Amino acid sequence: MDELSTRERIIESSAALFNTYGYHACSLSHIMEATGLKKGGIYNHFKNKDEIAVEAFNHNYQRVLRRFRETLDKVSTPTEKILAVVDVFVSFIDDPMVQGGGCPIFNTAIDSTNTHPALKEKARESIIILRNYIEIKLKEGISAGEVKSDVNIKQMATVIIATLEGAIVLSRVDGNKDSVEVTAEHMKKFITQSILI
Repeated sequence: MDELSTRERIIESSAALFNTYGYHACSLSHIMEATGLKKGGIYNHFKNKDEIAVEAFNHNYQRVLRRFRETLDKVSTPTEKILAVVDVFVSFIDDPMVQGGGCPIFNTAIDSTNTHPALKEKARESIIILRNYIEIKLKEGISAGEVKSDVNIKQMATVIIATLEGAIVLSRVDGNKDSVEVTAEHMKKFITQSILI
């Protein structure tokens, strides 16, 4: 007996396919080929492609969360956790968590912006959670005397995320990890020299 149920196998396969092709370019035929199921076998478990896409996003989101937790649990201070966030972004290139590479949350955000409101909203909520986490760590850093008190927390959290995501896109376009490595090094230096006490 398979370790994964049929429903789980459809979700896992679709998570990789949607990340690789995007929502519209990923067809039911792709999912059928990846799972070895016929159309009826898939629709026994899901109403339509939209439902599969949302569950696939949830699957990828949980994997992203797990990667963040595993890395952040290894460090303790607010500063270490902020710097560890940079390492997680680098890991999306060094050790892709899903076929197609990149960050599944941001891939979905870009792919669904004008085409799939439900997916766009789920991606938006996920990005807000990440931004809020960085803001919390910056606030904790200020309270702990590690971060300068005049740092614009919202601005800094946005810059960190946007810069690292942009680097991931460049690395994927270039087909190597140079952009991510250079950006991560610069970002860590910037954080250390500009916002830490």
